[in-house]
Amino acid sequence: SQTPGLGHAVVICSFPSALIESSILREKLETLKGGECLNLEGVSYPEVQAFLEVADARLVSGDKDFTFRQLVYALSVAEHLQLDHIRSYVAKSIEDGLTRLDPFECIEIADKRRTQEWLLQPFRRICQRVEPLSSSEMYRLGFDRASAVARARENLMKAIESTKYFSDVYRGSAIPSYAQPTLEKYAIQVVKAEPLLCQLAPEQVLSTGAPMGHTQIHSSNLSSSNLIIMKLRDCLYRLPLHYFGSESLIHKLVASRAGQGPVSLPDDLDTSDWEAFLKIITARPYDQPEASYAFSEWMGGLRVAKRLNHDCALAYIFSQIQKAYPKQDPVDLLEAARLADASHSPWLQDRFATLSLRSTAISSEEMRRMGEDAAAEVCKMREQAAYKRGKTDGEASSPAKPMDAKPSYPATPIDPYPSSPAKPRDPKPSYPATPIDPYPSYPTRPMDLGKTPQTKPMDLDDTPQAKPNHPGKSPQEWPIAQSPSLWNVAAIPCEQDLPAKHPPVKKLGAKKPAKKSPQKIRYSPVEDD
Repeated sequence: SQTPGLGHAVVICSFPSALIESSILREKLETLKGGECLNLEGVSYPEVQAFLEVADARLVSGDKDFTFRQLVYALSVAEHLQLDHIRSYVAKSIEDGLTRLDPFECIEIADKRRTQEWLLQPFRRICQRVEPLSSSEMYRLGFDRASAVARARENLMKAIESTKYFSDVYRGSAIPSYAQPTLEKYAIQVVKAEPLLCQLAPEQVLSTGAPMGHTQIHSSNLSSSNLIIMKLRDCLYRLPLHYFGSESLIHKLVASRAGQGPVSLPDDLDTSDWEAFLKIITARPYDQPEASYAFSEWMGGLRVAKRLNHDCALAYIFSQIQKAYPKQDPVDLLEAARLADASHSPWLQDRFATLSLRSTAISSEEMRRMGEDAAAEVCKMREQAAYKRGKTDGEASSPAKPMDAKPSYPATPIDPYPSSPAKPRDPKPSYPATPIDPYPSYPTRPMDLGKTPQTKPMDLDDTPQAKPNHPGKSPQEWPIAQSPSLWNVAAIPCEQDLPAKHPPVKKLGAKKPAKKSPQKIRYSPVEDD
């Protein structure tokens, strides 16, 4: 390979043949003889090494934490070899990295790659952050750009203070998610107002000095020295050792094998399950078209991952089953949860509920597939559901004892508000139809508080004596009776003075003639005691 400014340094490295077959070097690969090496010019070894690391990304392990420099180097090799599917994947990763990776490294790579559109987001993040520039960061940017960043940050602070919207952020408080887009908008405006932050730095001349014709030999994770040969029955498979977790059964088998022969896989592995497992763990995020598998293949790969103790593959396969097959048979999904050691996942509650309402009972084979924990939970929920329905599902060995029939009652309308017969009251006493003065007046005198007035119970059956009737005369013109007993005026007690459980009584005062004003006072006849 050729390193700019360092002359031609010969580097020998192992390159996966599968990647070469899909590139422009395929024709050269067919003309190679014996142990000849394929000459790859126009790229440096650090770029090839970064390309091999990025190309080794797999779906089962997720994207690694690549640096921005590695992604850019991999993009150079992918463009040189015309590997469009890898170039698209790396370009998308670079766009995401501009808002996530080290902004100062992004700026340096943008200057080196002469890509001006990669400058905006890194400078926006530097201006938007709370911490000011440090001395080492100023050295990396240079004084011209550092001065422009300082001015941009001052303008951003003025905009923040004028709006009173983000002042809490720069006092130590975390910025809320709803305010993030507005703050980014202000930061982009101040960055675009500084021309030095939107232009590439002048190209720098690299120093020379490496010896010419220096040869180095390197190997990658995909080189033949890191591959292991595994045997399952009569078939041999060669895969990188790092495809299997450090705690997997494969590592133990490699450490315990005798000599350099192939590693013998357990005999209880099914061949179709093993091949499905290999397809899953070797799938790439840049595969075109994207890998798609049937449910049986996912389950086969899950069984092999469980047998080999491949934790990464277990978690990945179960997550894909949850996403792609939510309406699969509940027994199949519970079996997948048992294999992935996720029997207590909240995602399984709906599957338990579905089986609890099923008309047929749970068979022994289904219990074995689900496992003891899931089977016990399903049986408990089915018993609760049967109790609520008032019947059992499935065929019973003996008929259940019939329940007593509900007692019947005559269809007589029932009064919701029954009334009990009231005790008959005493008939109301009748009085003569004599006109009664609505405003009678009686002669009164002060009572002696030291004496208790004599009372006589009133007979409720007695009919009071009616006043004499004098036709043609008003009550004021009636003749005054001369009987002395008429002058004895009874003190009529108030209602609150009467005993609670006794009939009203008449309280008689001392006999004393009232003042002689017969024309102004009306009298009530009182019987003489």
